[in-house]
Amino acid sequence: MAKRGRPRSKPVKKWNPRYSKTAVRVAIQNAFMNHPDVAMMLNTNGFTKQILQSCDDWALKDGQTPPEQ
Repeated sequence: MAKRGRPRSKPVKKWNPRYSKTAVRVAIQNAFMNHPDVAMMLNTNGFTKQILQSCDDWALKDGQTPPEQ
């Protein structure tokens, strides 16, 4: 009997690095220092992306490797 419905796709490998507390703290401090006047009025998406990008850079320098696309 044939299975009905949509075939299952392969699981997608995700980039899930382990950030150290120091890396996150430094990334947040740097993000606030880039915009000291409007620290709490920032675009939250841009602010979060900036923090995650710097943490990803830190993780890559630490030797963690992202999954192959």
